[in-house]
Amino acid sequence: MNVSVDTTISAGITMRASERDCTKVSLVNGGCYNGDGRNTSINSDNGNLNYDQWDFVNQTLKATVDIQGTWENYGFFVRPTAFYDFVYAENDLEFRNLSPNAKDQLDYDVDVLDAFVYGNWDIDGHYTTVRFGKQVLNWGESLFIQGGINAFQAIDVTRIRTPGAELKDALTPMPMLFASTTITPNLSIEAFWQFAYEYTELDPAGSFFSTDDIVGRGSLPGLLNAMVDNPDLAFPPGTFPPNPLVPIAVQRSSDRIESETDQFGVALRYYAEELGNGVDFGFYGVRYTSRLPYLGFTTGPDDLDSACAQITGTGAVPGVCGTAPTDPFNQAAFAYAAGQLKYFYSFPTIETLGASFATTVSGTAVSGELSFSPDMPFGVSDLEQNASQLDGTGASGPLTGSPGPVSQLPAAGPNQDTVHMIELDALQGQIGTVKLWGTSDPIPAFLRADTTTFVFNAGFVYVPDAGDYPLNRVGPEGGIRNPFGAAVLSPTFNNPQYATSFSSGYRMVFAPTYNNAFGTAFTLTPNISWRHDVSGYSPGPNTANYLKGMKQISIGIDADYQSTYRASLSYTNIFGAGMDNPTFDRDFIMASVSYSF
Repeated sequence: MNVSVDTTISAGITMRASERDCTKVSLVNGGCYNGDGRNTSINSDNGNLNYDQWDFVNQTLKATVDIQGTWENYGFFVRPTAFYDFVYAENDLEFRNLSPNAKDQLDYDVDVLDAFVYGNWDIDGHYTTVRFGKQVLNWGESLFIQGGINAFQAIDVTRIRTPGAELKDALTPMPMLFASTTITPNLSIEAFWQFAYEYTELDPAGSFFSTDDIVGRGSLPGLLNAMVDNPDLAFPPGTFPPNPLVPIAVQRSSDRIESETDQFGVALRYYAEELGNGVDFGFYGVRYTSRLPYLGFTTGPDDLDSACAQITGTGAVPGVCGTAPTDPFNQAAFAYAAGQLKYFYSFPTIETLGASFATTVSGTAVSGELSFSPDMPFGVSDLEQNASQLDGTGASGPLTGSPGPVSQLPAAGPNQDTVHMIELDALQGQIGTVKLWGTSDPIPAFLRADTTTFVFNAGFVYVPDAGDYPLNRVGPEGGIRNPFGAAVLSPTFNNPQYATSFSSGYRMVFAPTYNNAFGTAFTLTPNISWRHDVSGYSPGPNTANYLKGMKQISIGIDADYQSTYRASLSYTNIFGAGMDNPTFDRDFIMASVSYSF
């Protein structure tokens, strides 16, 4: 048996480079309105408040070991990894320290990423491979943009954001059985069955890149009515608050995972050598459980009238609390009923059909993909969900002073779930190019570089009926901070915060390379990466999440010494899209060094 061991040890830092913008902080925590009267929810600003400008976001030591063994036509691969982050292991945060679950994801860990065995056979001229265990599977032709064919592949967002992270850190190995075989020299088939569920690891609640305090590990209770951002001060559920404006904590209930084992896919690949320089075609069918969560709510057992009856002792008489929104009994009854509300996350089944191509045109690698998901579930605006609870519990009229529903959704009565997903057909597409110029080409010659790489990736999301529903999208939702927060909606109100039918954007990377820079053995690669979301607002969560006007630029430099010692330094500026952009004030600097042996 042959066994090889490759180890990489790295150290890195991330630092916040921009000041906190007051519009990205809730009013309760000292924030302000933006120019069009919008502000950030109290449930969305802990990640911003926990870090001041020039604070360290990461101070990480990490080691990753690749162990591969082969014997005849069999083999195994294991990738253990460990890290320690001084920011979270040895310090408390600025505004509110992370919950134990969130901290466990960020302070230190030892884990095994990939761990699989495999075999290769030639069966009557059909070259066959079988792998079993935790492994990564990359289908489709996406370069940078999420969603599409490969949306079934879970990722670890926290690892991606770690300084010095590589692609192997980002993709989460999933427990599966994978097999492929050639049918003819130009035609092959692949298939997988995932026998245990794996979700995408989101930013922990309260961490630097987190934009929602109730999402991710360590998620907090959602706050309604809050004049102070502290779930510990919230009145206990099922009791009457002495003051109707005390915080109301919306507790999280159990996740709802539709299936952990009913996940599989098939891919057919064909190489058309007669077309141009040859074209690789792929055709895919995938069924999987969503790696990303869908937010929903369950109302409590009491409607407004029964809550009023318990307060006043008059019996459940409709309208006993009066119709004035400022009626104290009215507000107290609402606070009591809302205090029994719970939120949950669903992980529904998604089915996707897709096709891809890859070829070379005039020395440029060109690829693309198209995917169609019939009846894909899309998340519904949580503001609309809250409004539907007002309708279903009889609170809309008393809180607004006028009859009629305030939500576009069906009313959610006592002990009912809100409508939190709507199924619609979705089409997603991408195209990408990779161009490598040599020393004699004009651009490297002008830059005096040895080579220059340019990568381009553009895509779109098209959901024809998205504009007919109050679908959630990237960016802030107002949230409810008082009994009247959701009641400002009306059934005909076209809220500009909802998703649109069409959205698009692109990504680019430009990187010249200088071998033996300045007469040394170092290779230097300065680089610029650019993101621009051009149009529309993607419904989510399982799409590319384009946000019109959002831009991001990263400027950096990488150094490499004989593929053994590496260093990198970069600055990232996030801007554009105004209030819709949840992270426009979170620019950051990242630096890392690594040693491989």
